[in-house]
Amino acid sequence: MQRINRGQLLCVIGLAVAGLLLPAQAADDAKLIARGKALFQVKICFTCHQVDENVPAPAGIAMKAPKFMGGFWGKKRTVTLGYGGPEATVTFDEAYFAESILKPMDKVSKEAAAPMPPPPAVNDGEMKALIAYVRSLSEGGSAEDPAGLIAKGKINNFTFAAYKGSWDKLPDFSKLKPFKTGKAKTGTADPGLAGVGENFGVVFEGDIEIAKKGDYTFNLGSDDGTRLYINGKLVVDNDGVHSMRAKKGRVALDPGAVKLRLEYFEKGGEERLALDMSGPGIQRLQLAKQTIKPQRRGPAFPTGNPIEITKEVRIYRNFIEGASPRGIGVGYPEKVNLCFDANTMQIAMLWHGAFMDAARHWNGRGQGFQRPSGHYLIRLTRDQPFAQLDSADAAWPRAEGRDTRAKGLKFRGYFLLPEQRRPIFGYKIGDDLQVADYAEPNAGALPSITRRLRIRGNGEVWYLAAAGDSITEEDGGYNIGGTMLRVSFPELEAKPVIRESGGRKELLIKLNVEGQATLKQQYEWNL
Repeated sequence: MQRINRGQLLCVIGLAVAGLLLPAQAADDAKLIARGKALFQVKICFTCHQVDENVPAPAGIAMKAPKFMGGFWGKKRTVTLGYGGPEATVTFDEAYFAESILKPMDKVSKEAAAPMPPPPAVNDGEMKALIAYVRSLSEGGSAEDPAGLIAKGKINNFTFAAYKGSWDKLPDFSKLKPFKTGKAKTGTADPGLAGVGENFGVVFEGDIEIAKKGDYTFNLGSDDGTRLYINGKLVVDNDGVHSMRAKKGRVALDPGAVKLRLEYFEKGGEERLALDMSGPGIQRLQLAKQTIKPQRRGPAFPTGNPIEITKEVRIYRNFIEGASPRGIGVGYPEKVNLCFDANTMQIAMLWHGAFMDAARHWNGRGQGFQRPSGHYLIRLTRDQPFAQLDSADAAWPRAEGRDTRAKGLKFRGYFLLPEQRRPIFGYKIGDDLQVADYAEPNAGALPSITRRLRIRGNGEVWYLAAAGDSITEEDGGYNIGGTMLRVSFPELEAKPVIRESGGRKELLIKLNVEGQATLKQQYEWNL
């Protein structure tokens, strides 16, 4: 447990007077730290601030944002009073951390290439949790990956249950119905047993045999979130949306069979799962399909080829994490970016700031998927934007995996407008309708995107404007629950339909096309 000196105590008192109510021992509460870790993802802190040597923050690379690694808490650092203003020295403590979130422009890290963008609103309870989590990182909260040889292990009486859904953290699987169940003689936890590539979860259960009494360490790596339970006790919590990272947990075990339960979910991008155990007489025993590699020396994330955008749009035609292999990145001079997925004809992602770093694909053999480099990343539904439904209640065609193709839609390519080389994407709906899909950036402190759709031909078609856990109408627009996304339709006469289907809310618009129809949709960040 951390000791609080008098100086730190005065900071806590000062924050309490200001209304933040920060208890002195908040950082030592495991539940509070766990909540802070989840908020670190939800409040998009992870896009700029690196917390693990093997998991860089792409936006932070471009912005030269401070890293939360090593013994940084309580240390002095140099800031400027306002961006580019006079220098000053501060102590990285509760007061400074809270101030940097509430007033990010007041004190800017001297090394930063740009000031921190205004983060989403943070209330008192969330501030406590974030402080607890970030302080724990300085105290050695990050697990190191073990080195050494690894032997194949086995989970006995192995069963799995797979579920479909799009989550930002592990759901309560007991309240969901699996779409697939089974057993595997291999006894190895493998996400591939689900048979889908994204928007799914799997629960693995079975027994592991313990030969000697003692303390056992479990090392769990995943992309995205996982939790490991041994004999019903939570041992490792690696929840949340993130790239591959490893966390450790330790538990005392007696000889005999012990119950293992491993929960996993994958939202988008690469799906990876690794689990090994060590203890008396065991160096490393592999229990999942993949292994956790030792920490690397030098850069763990390809960097060094950031794509700069000046006066013209830049197009990135390589594998982009969060889209299918046919993702097309578009970076605009207005400091807003998108990724169009040619598999589903949908805008898969939107983000602000830096565009892409091409080092992964422009160096060496160019394998793997590259993350967007900016901040305020919004992952939209990858389900196709148009469908000719048999009825208003018919299920919308879903993008079940990374390689899913749209049903009834065919991509026809894109062409670039002479002005700033902005792309217009073209595709067909069935045999009778053709679509020109054009994104127009809107400059500002929080840039936005206007999507202009022109449909030519004759026929009836439905448009999926958004989907999420909830959809709330407010001030002429719609807030999409669980995201930073707000959408509106400036020129639409008919009101969109909000319906519940397949465990989610959907925002639909019915179009009767007679020769030509147009639709304009605004995408904004609701911070």
